[in-house]
Amino acid sequence: MQNKWLARLQIFIGSILLIDALALFSVAKFNVGTVFPAILGLGLLSFNLKHASWQRWLAAKRYRQRLWPWFKWAMALWLISLLAFFYQLAVPDRIKHPPSSLIVLGSGLDGTQPSPMLRARLDTTLIYAAQYPKAQIVVSGGQGFSEEISEADAMQRYLLAHGIAPQRILQEDQSTSTEENLLFSYRLLKAKAAEPVLIITNDFHALRASKIAKKQGFPLVDLASAPTPLAIRYNAWLREYFAFASSWLLGEL
Repeated sequence: MQNKWLARLQIFIGSILLIDALALFSVAKFNVGTVFPAILGLGLLSFNLKHASWQRWLAAKRYRQRLWPWFKWAMALWLISLLAFFYQLAVPDRIKHPPSSLIVLGSGLDGTQPSPMLRARLDTTLIYAAQYPKAQIVVSGGQGFSEEISEADAMQRYLLAHGIAPQRILQEDQSTSTEENLLFSYRLLKAKAAEPVLIITNDFHALRASKIAKKQGFPLVDLASAPTPLAIRYNAWLREYFAFASSWLLGEL
């Protein structure tokens, strides 16, 4: 017989996951960070509300009974790996080398204005730009299909409006991915010998960006993490977990 408290806990967690996914679906946030919690939430609710049916289904085939414990172990190991990944994302920044340059990675626009996540990156850039007043700043991001201007152009406008001197800013406006952000920005900085480098992105993106930068040959690089808005933070972290795993499997890291 199923433990009642465990069943209630699973129903509670499943309900929270489903409500969270539905709330984000309502603002058109369709990605693995919202779809996966919806599937997991529905699975937990189905398993507990239809527990007797599940038990009959498992008992109907011997191989299902044998595979079920392995499935539970696999889910436990996956959860441990997810929590370990989240822990890595939550570790505070450690700036080991005073930077000669800052690279700000693009993250989408609302018309001609930075999206909330990009604005968080730019606000973090302003903090480090003040802390390291001689550092060159590279704003990196091309123009997407639905964007009116390049991300780099919008980022430069934002920084200029907040008091950054124009001669400090370099535009990299051709990139369409994190790999290109870093590669094209590094080419700009290499010509100026502007190292060490501080890469600025959102907290969920920092770990993968650091791995890509090291693979591309950045000799001295640190990461600065801009906070992701709380309403979407853990969905973004979950989506990044799968993106990181995919990049690792494809040999991109």
